[in-house]
Amino acid sequence: MRNQNTKLYRLLALILVMSVAFSCSCSKKKDSSEESSKTEETTAGSQESASETSETEQTSETTESTTETTSESTTESTTDTSVSDSSDTQNTSSGSSAAFATTFDSGKADSYLDSIKLDGVVLVAEKDQIIYTKASGYADRDSKTPNTMETVFELGSITKQFTAVAIMQLVEQGKLSLDDTLDKYIPEYKYAKDVTIHQLLNMTSGIPDYLYCGVLGFTMDDLKHVSISSFLSLQSMLGEVATTPLEKDDLVRRISEYDLNFTPGTKLEYSNTNYYFLGMIIEQLSGLSYEDYIHRNILDPLGLTELYPDIRHLTSNGRTDFTLFHFDFPHQHETLSYAVGVMTGTAEGLLKWENKVMEHALLTEDSWNKIFDGGTFGYGYGWYIWGGYIEHSGMTLGYNTNVRVDPDTGRVVIVLCNIQSFTGTKERPLAADVCAELWSYFG
Repeated sequence: MRNQNTKLYRLLALILVMSVAFSCSCSKKKDSSEESSKTEETTAGSQESASETSETEQTSETTESTTETTSESTTESTTDTSVSDSSDTQNTSSGSSAAFATTFDSGKADSYLDSIKLDGVVLVAEKDQIIYTKASGYADRDSKTPNTMETVFELGSITKQFTAVAIMQLVEQGKLSLDDTLDKYIPEYKYAKDVTIHQLLNMTSGIPDYLYCGVLGFTMDDLKHVSISSFLSLQSMLGEVATTPLEKDDLVRRISEYDLNFTPGTKLEYSNTNYYFLGMIIEQLSGLSYEDYIHRNILDPLGLTELYPDIRHLTSNGRTDFTLFHFDFPHQHETLSYAVGVMTGTAEGLLKWENKVMEHALLTEDSWNKIFDGGTFGYGYGWYIWGGYIEHSGMTLGYNTNVRVDPDTGRVVIVLCNIQSFTGTKERPLAADVCAELWSYFG
């Protein structure tokens, strides 16, 4: 029995670190209603193609449950709030309030969202109009503060959209070229002469992911022999690594110890290191911190007051959850997330940004065309490019997010959750799965 328990603990520890270990990566799943199979991205590297990528995201079964009733397909917003001490869950939802005829079936959305466990918020919009919202679960579980549409979440790798726009602004200013090799800006990196800015942006550089390759002090192989004592201390270890500042020069030095995973440009492999390097280039060429650059050149000019390139504005706490136990960690240090996944904000704040994206704000048409060019592998600059829509997900410690946009119809679905797990279940699906399901309710 002792040997069986040891094996179980080893497995649980491995699953935990694989699923959450400080990942800001995004996951992608194609709509289940499409003929093509779903695909996911994996932050641990090892994607073999753009049409089949997988990532470890969040949300698992817990003892929490949600109850909620909303009116079907009306033009009046209704709110129903209920609290269950046994479930630690509070829900608020509102039906369609659009002033135009939408094909979105809010009745189906109500039924579906009532049938699953959701800790977070959902927002559906069409043609600049919010047509459906729902908030459930707790923003702060200790104080039982409920999630609302004003709750600020970590957005994770949705941050990469902002980083890509910032790089294209610098390109338009003539400060760099997409064909420049990395050695022009970060010559200290061992393989800098082999990688271009374009390859960083579209995830074809072959550079290992600093979150998983060993730079943070461990690899997946290190976890194959986890003892009970190390499992019991795992929560403390993860919390310590997540909150320890990551020095940029140290990251460059340490990632240089790892060979490229493949010849740059020959395949797609999602790596957070790509966008970490892009953040360093933004700071070098602008003379500003990443936070200041995003504020001065993107958020402030567009009047986006509900989005923040920092964790100071957070009004929620995340949870890493499993069927039998959960971990509540402190927020990731900003230097760990950085240009990879530091953005935070509300669902409506993110919607306003996506509306600006659809308007092609800030950049020329040529730059936006480059951003949305999925090329051979289906990944543009900070976006997965699918037939009929664009999409990106995000994950930081305790958070799971997804946004899907159809620029042609103005349809947007946003799902922000302050809970994560190794994989989704039917009862508690991943944010990407919730997004895909809601997307199918457009007629």
